[in-house]
Amino acid sequence: MKKMMMYGSTLLLAAVLMTSCANNSDNGIQEESSAPSASPVSVQDEPTNSFKAGVFVNVENGNEPLLNEEIKRLLQTALTSMANKDTEAFRSVFADDRSSDAQLHLLNSDYAFYQLGTVQQDHANRIVVEIIGKAKQDTGVTDKYLYFYFVKNAQGQWFLGAID
Repeated sequence: MKKMMMYGSTLLLAAVLMTSCANNSDNGIQEESSAPSASPVSVQDEPTNSFKAGVFVNVENGNEPLLNEEIKRLLQTALTSMANKDTEAFRSVFADDRSSDAQLHLLNSDYAFYQLGTVQQDHANRIVVEIIGKAKQDTGVTDKYLYFYFVKNAQGQWFLGAID
């Protein structure tokens, strides 16, 4: 019995040591990124009937050096088309139908876009633009942090590659 208690105590001590010594940092995040690695979503207490869809961020006045005029235009079109659920305009910002088809599910929610977040160039030379807002779904209104990935084709034109 004394031996069992000693083994049990040893196992408990080992488990406590392993959990307290665990490294909780996320080594997968690039150092230059100040944006969260995942899109945090939290349900708000505000009633869904007070939600107003639309684009309330002025992308044109963004002073980020990576936001050229072409990317600003594409981003503004993407945000407006998502807020208005305009499928044709939404499809127009992507390089091809396959890319736009993969993102069409985003038009199933109502969006209100409020703030331009981080803008950075990733390791694949894509320009990643964070937009902060809210989305209204059947379950309620949630905070949304969307990342728009802009890519340049072989002819030097920018297109929206994906939204995460």
